[in-house]
Amino acid sequence: MKKLRFLLLSSFLILSTSVIANQSLIGSWQNNEGMRMDIIDGFKPNVGPVIYWEKDGSTDGYSLKEVNTWKIDPNSKELKINWESGVIEFSENNKNLYWETSSWKDREDLTWKKTDDIEMLNVIDLKSDPDAFINQLTSFQWSSSANDVDKVEFTKTFSSTEGVLSEFDNENIFSGITPWGIASGVMKIGSYDLYLEAKISENYLIATDDDDGFLLLFKGNKKEIFERVSLADSREKFLATLTTGAWLTRVYSRDNIYRFRPIEGDLKGRVFREADSKLISTESWEYSPSTGAFKQSYKEFPSALNIGDILVFIDTNGNQISYYRDKSVEMKEYSLNDVINIPVSERSKDEIKQTLSKQMSIGSGNDFTLFEFNEDNRTGYFHEWKSSPFQITGQTLSIENYSDVEQLYLVEDYVVFDEGWSKKIDARESRMKPKSDEEANQDSIQAKAKLDEEVKSAINIKIELIDGTSKVIPVPINSISDLKSISIINK
Repeated sequence: MKKLRFLLLSSFLILSTSVIANQSLIGSWQNNEGMRMDIIDGFKPNVGPVIYWEKDGSTDGYSLKEVNTWKIDPNSKELKINWESGVIEFSENNKNLYWETSSWKDREDLTWKKTDDIEMLNVIDLKSDPDAFINQLTSFQWSSSANDVDKVEFTKTFSSTEGVLSEFDNENIFSGITPWGIASGVMKIGSYDLYLEAKISENYLIATDDDDGFLLLFKGNKKEIFERVSLADSREKFLATLTTGAWLTRVYSRDNIYRFRPIEGDLKGRVFREADSKLISTESWEYSPSTGAFKQSYKEFPSALNIGDILVFIDTNGNQISYYRDKSVEMKEYSLNDVINIPVSERSKDEIKQTLSKQMSIGSGNDFTLFEFNEDNRTGYFHEWKSSPFQITGQTLSIENYSDVEQLYLVEDYVVFDEGWSKKIDARESRMKPKSDEEANQDSIQAKAKLDEEVKSAINIKIELIDGTSKVIPVPINSISDLKSISIINK
């Protein structure tokens, strides 16, 4: 019995020491080098988040450097933050902290002065009150710095416990969108980040993972509330939003632009994916009124939502696919009136030539295609080619997207490029001809001018013919209000 009491007493003393160390550490500390660290209470003794600040010329004199994790050994009183580690010693009623680390040279540099207390007021714990936590999470804007140089917004989507997280940079430009969800007191952001504990106070959102890593966000202003437009409840309104302007996602700092356009009908069309002004891929989309599902290529989405600038689909496995409105693209709603139908026949060969006699491309590289028509406008050649820049530097031939070449061999009519690949000199008749710099530049200018001419008219009249073809005739006016009447004159 005496041994048991001794163990209980020892545990109580260790716990008391730990709590006192935590309470003394919590607060804002500053050293002579202009560095400030805000040590914040975590979810368990001896560990928590810390915010490092650097002195600068801003209004409050500090800018955020990083958020990290502090840990202290209650027995040795060794404090560890990132790669810094050393024994701590309090003095002057815990207002001075001496932290013996290798970064500072003398005791004056190793001394931190407490400048403020940090209290966690009106704390809402995720595990204790998940509904209140989610309400706070989705009602405010958040930032990873106190100066609002960036912005994070949590939006509910298909249920009260899941949604999407939108991120914006310091110029309020969209920088990414990812799903979030909460289940059994655990918060998940993206595909891999799991936070086992989370709480929200008047100033912070703090969450920790299983490795004592911390997510810390600063609470900002109230978030704007947008109308929720669902595909199931407001089909026409949703599809009108879907086909207006363009949508984007950001992957590894690269924007992918998605343009949903009706083609065969109001409920069926194509989605064009672009990156760096190049068409990367094309997929068909279709909405089925009978099933209520939206299908894109082979993927089926039972539900879809539009919330302000956010577009979200959910697939049959419960995964969310989300997009954000591309503010750089004109907010024009596209309909069947913007589509020109050209059935392939000899009767429409002139219109086919006009459509196809333009340089086109597909893919992220420099792959081009061109239809070259003969004088009969019915026959010709379809060209496909790839252009990659090369240069010879020193003893190396470098070709973009190819391995460097250091040796050429010529035998019979074969050219050998190192050990990697070979080509055959081909004297057959072909239509291939490289352009000079001047020709390439002039062709580009003419193509842009022709495209601008085709789309510059604000008003177009679409005529449907009996044979199934359609024609769009531009009207040289800028507004429908300038139009008084239209007359058909039969000669």
